[in-house]
Amino acid sequence: MLPHKEIMGDSTTLKKDLLNQLILMAHRDGKLDSKEISFVLNVGKRLGFEEVDVVDMIKNPSAQIEKPPKDFTQRIVHFHRLMIMMYIDGHVDDKELQFLYELGLTYGFRKSTIDTLLRMMERYPNGDIPASELIEIHSRDYN
Repeated sequence: MLPHKEIMGDSTTLKKDLLNQLILMAHRDGKLDSKEISFVLNVGKRLGFEEVDVVDMIKNPSAQIEKPPKDFTQRIVHFHRLMIMMYIDGHVDDKELQFLYELGLTYGFRKSTIDTLLRMMERYPNGDIPASELIEIHSRDYN
């Protein structure tokens, strides 16, 4: 996966918004799995948050979805995290898939790009598409 902290820059608000989107994805199917919680805690740590703050965000997620990152690379990285979160418990719920498509469109990604990414995830352990392939897919669909 692409590096997290370096790409995300220093915007605490942006980082919090992105972490909240992961949390909303984790909650989408109505149950929180220990793998989902671990993933959110790990990403939160990489983004520079204290564990206690991330746990509080997990318990009290904001329903508001903020605007996606302005930087295209940040959108790719975070959207991939959302896809991993959707798959991490071993089951993709229809509500999770719908939420992913909604966020993808908000991020400016075409439905065909999201479909391609979902197919690619099935080829890799834990859905971790190599960074070069992520960028290739997005670049191909936007040129």
